[in-house]
Amino acid sequence: MQAQESFASGCALARSLRVAATLMLLGVSLILPAPAQAREPDVACAVPIPAERSPRSSQEQAAYRARLHSFATGEGITVAVIDTGVSPHPQLRTLRGGSDFVTPEEPDSLRDCDIHGTAVAGVIAGYDIGIAPRAEIVSIRQTSGHYRHRSEDNLSSSGTLETLAAAINSALDERAKVINISVISCVPRKDAHRVDTRDLDAALQRAEDSGAVIVAASGNASSGGCTKEDVVYPAHAATVLAVGALANAHDVAEYSIPIHDKDRRLSADGHVPLALAPGGEWARAKTTGDGQPSPFHGTSFAAPVLSGTVALLAQRYPHESPAKLRARIYAAAEPGNGFIDPLSALTFHQDRESPNASADAAAPEKSVVVRPAAAERSVAPARLMALVASLGGLVVLGATLRRIRDA
Repeated sequence: MQAQESFASGCALARSLRVAATLMLLGVSLILPAPAQAREPDVACAVPIPAERSPRSSQEQAAYRARLHSFATGEGITVAVIDTGVSPHPQLRTLRGGSDFVTPEEPDSLRDCDIHGTAVAGVIAGYDIGIAPRAEIVSIRQTSGHYRHRSEDNLSSSGTLETLAAAINSALDERAKVINISVISCVPRKDAHRVDTRDLDAALQRAEDSGAVIVAASGNASSGGCTKEDVVYPAHAATVLAVGALANAHDVAEYSIPIHDKDRRLSADGHVPLALAPGGEWARAKTTGDGQPSPFHGTSFAAPVLSGTVALLAQRYPHESPAKLRARIYAAAEPGNGFIDPLSALTFHQDRESPNASADAAAPEKSVVVRPAAAERSVAPARLMALVASLGGLVVLGATLRRIRDA
């Protein structure tokens, strides 16, 4: 996201040695007035580029949705969206605000200045276009490219691994069954052993013990940013469903960072032609400070496809553990690219054992900054023709991960 790019300079002001990272967040929207004392952004909010019309489903697409939702709709399932916030939208019928780690002194988790979390939420639970239209969305604002922390040693509003862990714990306090994290932090593999992941590891374990499934973007590689050899948080964890983006019907997008464990590789369409935007609008793209249009595509928007699918599975199989639900996803994934089709996942009956879910915490020496991802410029062609179109053509906004090094 362009809004996310603006935080690169703020990270340079940190005093301690850090391995900088990039976070992608996908949010969910609903329509509620902003708090009376909500803090205004320090940088002008992103502006949606309006679509000429709202999405319309073909007869075939409508039939797909009808069959999909004959099995489950997400009813009774709470999905937490840890992102840039989720703004109210008529398509988000069951949205409520959660914690705000961007402006905690004046919380406003139902404001999405970046137009990122709202698009993500639409993919998950848009009433006419979402995969799980009756799921409840809880917005947890963890990062933004439009606010600045007003402390001496941190002038950005990017999150850290510590606030990401706190956001996960907050989602669990909200009784979330599914947690979507479209924000990532990448570090060079050679430095990973120095990263303090204790808080994050504990939060991930609590999610597992609490019966919650965590879905995260696998991350986008970019020039001067994250590479395909980096360790990506929280996608690195074996208990996290890490989702890459497809370039076409058969191939994963070149920018999509692969999970090193081939048995855990999953993918979904990462392009949202029309996304939910603040103010009840539909947007085909957005603009920020540089005035350039930024489409909605990338692994950030592939992740909510899977989150919506897991919400359906959680409703259909209410007594299954996170490990069992993950096993269903892995069993239904297409060989090679790991593509997940929601209907196939709901109707697939042969389970296979999920990958090992244990991982050791690294020795803490480095602190990692978590940020929203920069926008990926190459739009991935739509892969889920039947699915994405049937979901109303929601945009899967992509994000380019950037490693930001402190001076």
